[in-house]
Amino acid sequence: MTGNRLTILARGLRHLRRAPDLAALRAAPTPERLARLALIPAARNLGIAIGFLSADLRAEATAALLACRVLDAYEDLLDRSQAGEAVLSAVGYLNGDTETPPPPLHAVAARDSEAVDLVLAERIDDVRALLSALPPERGERVGLMLADVGAVMARNLESPLPRGTYSEGVLGRVVYYACEAVAVGEKFTEVDLRELAGCVGVTTQMANDLRDGELALYGAGNREELTQAVMLRLLAPALGSISLLAWMGPHTVHRGARVAMAYMTITTTAFLCASVGAPAPYRRKLGAAVLAASSPTNWAEMLDRVRRSADGAIHRVLDSSPDLTAGATATSGVLGLGDPRTMSPEVGPLIVDTTFTLVRELPEEPLTGKLSDSEIRIMMIADHLAFGALERLPPRDADVMRALATKFQLAALDTSTPGERP
Repeated sequence: MTGNRLTILARGLRHLRRAPDLAALRAAPTPERLARLALIPAARNLGIAIGFLSADLRAEATAALLACRVLDAYEDLLDRSQAGEAVLSAVGYLNGDTETPPPPLHAVAARDSEAVDLVLAERIDDVRALLSALPPERGERVGLMLADVGAVMARNLESPLPRGTYSEGVLGRVVYYACEAVAVGEKFTEVDLRELAGCVGVTTQMANDLRDGELALYGAGNREELTQAVMLRLLAPALGSISLLAWMGPHTVHRGARVAMAYMTITTTAFLCASVGAPAPYRRKLGAAVLAASSPTNWAEMLDRVRRSADGAIHRVLDSSPDLTAGATATSGVLGLGDPRTMSPEVGPLIVDTTFTLVRELPEEPLTGKLSDSEIRIMMIADHLAFGALERLPPRDADVMRALATKFQLAALDTSTPGERP
């Protein structure tokens, strides 16, 4: 690790939990200085992760992140009737497609993150300068991402989208951009990669919603209900996230990028585990991320440990709910079934395979009495996953519904060893 990266890392860790110095951000004399000062306040753990990247990737990722925060400011802090148009205006100005900046924001921030976003919106010219300084290929990659993200934000402001659709289109698109930037090798088609990246986006967005206490978005009356709703909805997107991460580790050239991915995976899992009182996968997150990036074997071990921790968190939620049966200790880990390297790159088959791997753990003979608590738990999770696959289908598309029904039928008839793919 170079001295420059160590300096960035040390400064980031020192300022990770501090309140942002808004005066210093406003007084930054150059766009580059603003970027250095704003990275951690604007991104927290993601800012730490970006610090591991090589200098060229770090400059690109920082510019992209700060531009996204500008879009967030217009999305969240402007009146809804004006925000959609302002977001699109900001995209055009940041990408250099227009010389007309979006209207200034006159808002009061309720959180530190919003205060940082306001400052970045005030200094949109500097963020634009950071983007324009990127090499053409990198600038184009960021610009396409900003255009797609801005379009989804504007659609959502005009007429609220389902939370999953919004998450896939915003954070999922950002994850896809990151995959494009660092991954090499062939396995997934563009459609598959976008879908799996969308799963990571949904997982990350739900963690953000839980952190921010977004009760209304999940129809929750209190923090406990919100936590339960989020953790149960994590099952399907977590499967896609694991499939993508299993492929990304060995196919990411830069070790720093692998450290960044591992660090974000570990810290996000740790937050979700802490929210339900379950053990985190690692106590020393940074050291674990560095070790995971050192070899394919260590990457697989890290991913397996993360999966087992996520399983424990999900079962902890099920155990603590008066409406759900107990029996976690006798139930296989939902996210730990099979080898991640053999997982399907398509989310539909991935969910179907996992569903029937669970179902095969049930007794084969006809039911003559009451199932055990652990078997009831298996049935409940399998049903939840099956409905999760249905929820991902586009509405009123009979052909897609028929195709999914065929996948369920074939999986039900398949007697091959669970976890092995033909």
